[in-house]
Amino acid sequence: MSDVAKAAGVSAATVSRALRGEPGVSEATRQHVSDVARRMKYAIARDASSLAGGRRYAIAVLTSTVSPLLAGAEGALRQAGYDVLLYVLGDSTSRQRFFDENPLGRRVDGVLLLSMNLTEAESAGLAELAVPTIAIDDNDLRDSVRVAAEHLIALGHRDIALVLADGVDESYDEILVQAGLDVPPEWTVWCSPTVDGGEQVVEVLLDGPRMPTAVISSSGAAAVGIFLRVQRDGRSVPEDVSIVSLDGQEITRVVGLTAVEGAFREQGEHAVADLLTLIRGGEVTPADQPLRLIVRNSTTRVR
Repeated sequence: MSDVAKAAGVSAATVSRALRGEPGVSEATRQHVSDVARRMKYAIARDASSLAGGRRYAIAVLTSTVSPLLAGAEGALRQAGYDVLLYVLGDSTSRQRFFDENPLGRRVDGVLLLSMNLTEAESAGLAELAVPTIAIDDNDLRDSVRVAAEHLIALGHRDIALVLADGVDESYDEILVQAGLDVPPEWTVWCSPTVDGGEQVVEVLLDGPRMPTAVISSSGAAAVGIFLRVQRDGRSVPEDVSIVSLDGQEITRVVGLTAVEGAFREQGEHAVADLLTLIRGGEVTPADQPLRLIVRNSTTRVR
């Protein structure tokens, strides 16, 4: 650390604060110190740092499913220099085991809850850790479905199918029903959030007696799979089937899919920023992240 301080022209204390994300260092100085440390291949020994300052530099992330929301949070935590203890509690057995054992004691500085609606007993168990906790629910997905549905309805679509990633246990087709659409049960399908999962969904959705004119997919990868399979089967996107992704990952942009952006990855990043502020003793004010409908080549007016 003293070598980095000498090379950067600052004190060792400033190097320590800058690399640990502590307050009292300007952003310009923090960036300068980080650049020097990177060139010198220096990294803080987290174990020693935690002994000295009481920090563990680890965050527990509890989630019911692997999603872009997780990707945004995990990336932001790694960037901030925190280790991530990930617990995917997608079924009742793993969830009960986790809260019965409560394995986080003295291991983390904070807890990030992604799409986890806790019971009273579960909340009490986490409260015993006495560390900051930030929760993100999945209301953004409900809002995203609504934005996508409004876009498709405005284009004249009345036959809209809904593809949800495994682990999403809400009945989001209610949003389509509330919009006045007739949604057959077989048009709400769950699949793995992968390209292969999306391709398999096409067999269910488009080979029935009545074919939807549009598909809303909660997973960007699955939306790409739907796009590829539809075209491979000799149909056209968007002329035969319009597709909207509720996940604006880069793969959807490359393919040219219409997408609702700003709900998942960015929300995870903002949640991490709020959690780190709480860990450092600051205060946060919850703020909604705006959704943006990005219209590309995968949607058109119904024929």
